[in-house]
Amino acid sequence: MTSSRGRVAGLLLSLTAVVALGAGCGVISTVQNAVDTAGALSEFADRLGKAAELTYTAEYTIVGAEQATITLAQQPPRSVLSNGDGRLITTPESMIICDGGECQRTPNNASAGPDATMVAGVAGPAFITPELALGMVAAAAIVPNTDVDTSEKTIAGQDSLCADVTGIKDPQGGTDELLQDFSVCVTESGVLASFSGISNTGERASIELVKFSDSVDERLFAPPSGANLTDVAPR
Repeated sequence: MTSSRGRVAGLLLSLTAVVALGAGCGVISTVQNAVDTAGALSEFADRLGKAAELTYTAEYTIVGAEQATITLAQQPPRSVLSNGDGRLITTPESMIICDGGECQRTPNNASAGPDATMVAGVAGPAFITPELALGMVAAAAIVPNTDVDTSEKTIAGQDSLCADVTGIKDPQGGTDELLQDFSVCVTESGVLASFSGISNTGERASIELVKFSDSVDERLFAPPSGANLTDVAPR
């Protein structure tokens, strides 16, 4: 899961496919389990759905092949991912991606925001965005035969609701990589507090909130001081 940010998104597609494949496997028990799971995960989806409207700065520790800290800041409609001098700045007008002292700016024609490759270029292959976490929660809520245990934790000083989702299996017995188990925590306001997952092939990804503020530093929404900014035509 950590070798490519696109693989994490691919696991979401596999998870969604399991919903359709499992629908015919014991209809009554499947439906009842789906209702129970959906009920347990509905609050997580509701909370994560609020995240796009929040103004905040969150620092995450990413645990993978090596440990890193990523800052996610947003003041709608602007957002930024920052890893030192590496930045991905999104505004309604443009997207700016910086690597050290070099930055490129393109018109923002993507209604869905930056693509996975751009996110991975700044945040690393294991970073889970709130949007992707929401997609996984929404898909898992209707996957047959999953188990969900909920709990409460305090993460980076924020009261958070957590869920451990287990038992996600391909009813056809396929060998494709599939997100098998995951844990997610969300703060009361809707900020992603942690996400960790493991696939059926043993690949893992894990992030956790380590610092939170309900304000933003305006300087994050500009290229690093002294960086060269080049306008690039969209592809």
